[in-house]
Amino acid sequence: MDIQMHLSGGSSFPCHTPEEFMVLARAGLSDPVLGDIHLGHVQLCPQNFGGGILDESRVAALQAAYPDTRFRLHANARILEEPCSYDLGTAHRFPEYTARLVDMLRFLGGPYSIHAASNGMPIMDQIMMANILSKQAGVPVAIEGLYPSLRPGNTVSTWDGYAELLEHNVYFVVDLSHLNIVRQAEGEPPAGLVESLLGHPRCIEVHVSGNDGAIN
Repeated sequence: MDIQMHLSGGSSFPCHTPEEFMVLARAGLSDPVLGDIHLGHVQLCPQNFGGGILDESRVAALQAAYPDTRFRLHANARILEEPCSYDLGTAHRFPEYTARLVDMLRFLGGPYSIHAASNGMPIMDQIMMANILSKQAGVPVAIEGLYPSLRPGNTVSTWDGYAELLEHNVYFVVDLSHLNIVRQAEGEPPAGLVESLLGHPRCIEVHVSGNDGAIN
């Protein structure tokens, strides 16, 4: 199977605007282990602030400049003037963000990934919210699992929590660096769990980055 790695602006170019990091990325990107990093799909992340909000006109300009790239939003990307801590545990507190998010997802026509709750909201409520967003926007909306934290409340942050994603009709994202933190906290995963997550048809993204497994 030919697997291509694609660019996340947030992890590769934090604090750069999309316009800035696309110029840098166009020169070519590669990882000594993973190989070439492609620009067929590019995530616009909350770390890519500056230059104004991400609205239809700005994304259309990016799309015109890079017609071979499909841009997609991630997490609480800056689509409003005021930033907010938007995840599946706080979405009900920010209806204005939800409204703009749905508009932007309809405009982009591509998948979107959002973090699991950091306030202990029950997983079934989060799944319901993700599926509501998906239905409203007409695109897959996926839950990105988290990891144990010094501040209790992260959901989908244990091996049991990740296994539960497989039991429900919801899209999801696997961040391998998050799984490394779970492994450090709980030990090795149950046999076959990671393989089942990565190979599942509802897994729409796999995020790759590095950490030392420490809980912070």
